[in-house]
Amino acid sequence: MSWSQVEVTGGKVDVELLPFSGPEGARAQAIVRADLIRTLLIQVTSGAHARFEATAAMGSGSLTGRIIDRRQKGPPAERTFTGDLRTIAHQFADMITQQATGVSGFATSRVAFISQDTGFKELYIMDIDGANVQRLTADRSISAHPRWSHDGALLAYTSYRSGYPDVYIVKLEKRTRSRVAFFPGINSGAAFSPDDLTLALTLSKDGNPEIYLMPVEGGSPRQLTHNRATNTSPSWSPDGKEIVYTSDERGSVQLFVISAQGGSPRRLLTGNAYSSEPDWSPDGKKIAYAARIAGEFQIGLYDLASSTATLLTSGGGQDPSWTRNSRHLVFAHGGSLYLLDSVTKQIAALPNGLSRCSEPSVSP
Repeated sequence: MSWSQVEVTGGKVDVELLPFSGPEGARAQAIVRADLIRTLLIQVTSGAHARFEATAAMGSGSLTGRIIDRRQKGPPAERTFTGDLRTIAHQFADMITQQATGVSGFATSRVAFISQDTGFKELYIMDIDGANVQRLTADRSISAHPRWSHDGALLAYTSYRSGYPDVYIVKLEKRTRSRVAFFPGINSGAAFSPDDLTLALTLSKDGNPEIYLMPVEGGSPRQLTHNRATNTSPSWSPDGKEIVYTSDERGSVQLFVISAQGGSPRRLLTGNAYSSEPDWSPDGKKIAYAARIAGEFQIGLYDLASSTATLLTSGGGQDPSWTRNSRHLVFAHGGSLYLLDSVTKQIAALPNGLSRCSEPSVSP
């Protein structure tokens, strides 16, 4: 059936969750309810005033979900999901989010991050609701800069386990890792190209830290930037044609964009004296970054069409990472992780039971 789009800018869309049937119905409903609230776009309520009505029937390893727009005539949208309970509940929550708001849900996403909960900076992953926390490293060293491959199968990160900063790739299904960049000097901040075949990363093997490109499986890197500055934190445009990165070639740390083929970079004027940690949105329209203002970092947003920058937070924030819908961001502040709606600027905590968390990266 066709659905009218509900544009959510300020207020929230009311959704009534009717009881889920089946022995696991109550548990699944609780997961879906929490997912919908976490979108910051939906108010789970009851009564005839709610525009949307959703329910589900739970079977053995399956969930058949239905959602009705009470303002539209026609049959409900219905879909059956199969798999483990948490996954299918998250999938149904994403279906409700899409149907009710016109915005893609992200309940099935995962987050890679760094935590010093053990006293060392180790690499972790979790579901975006903070559940299923798994520690991937136990190196008693420094891990940093995790980044997902676009197929969600790999994680690149920087580790000092050898005593020097090297880039590793973890194959999540097999829980194996390989060291792919270990040149003399700095090897850091690797990011996967959209086709997952190339890494953009910082190397200092030829002198100062520059942005290079190299095959994911390892091999000879190609130098992209050429200056006497420190160039770090590359992030690809979704079409793979450009890379945004940070450089202090003008004195302070600023954002620059360069063609993936090389050439002259262009500076993005954010209006801040210090802008770092860029992340290009999946729709290609925006770049999130961290702006240092009066000694504290805030989350900023650079709109590429208008060449304008705005601040999304006022209470602090670093390490922004887009969700797949190019509207929500996950960021770190004060050792905790948070979700941010970049339109309404609302924020929700993502508790995971760990302390001293930083550098989140959201799976595609």
